[in-house]
Amino acid sequence: MSWNPEHFAATLLRELRAKDTLASVLIAKHRGRTATIGVLDAEDWVPLLRLSNPSAACNVMSLDVRHHNRWAPTFERGTPTILAEQLLGPLRFTWALSAEAIGWIET
Repeated sequence: MSWNPEHFAATLLRELRAKDTLASVLIAKHRGRTATIGVLDAEDWVPLLRLSNPSAACNVMSLDVRHHNRWAPTFERGTPTILAEQLLGPLRFTWALSAEAIGWIET
């Protein structure tokens, strides 16, 4: 199978959701060679994470985090499984607060 950012992001989200129900509010959008993961806040798209710099040969991407109005590198790069481990561990804060706020609003 050829490399596909939509498939990469979907696989990453599936792994996050399997281990953390809070990730159920995360949504992936793709454009070109990147994919963005975020949440819908009252119908407004809020980007939180970006998958970029793909390597088709290794099925790896780099993970960036939204900081103010720019993307900042996390210096994490890997497969969906490797990135899920980081996003469920030391980088959970990069998405969990926004996800909790959306979950709170929806309940």
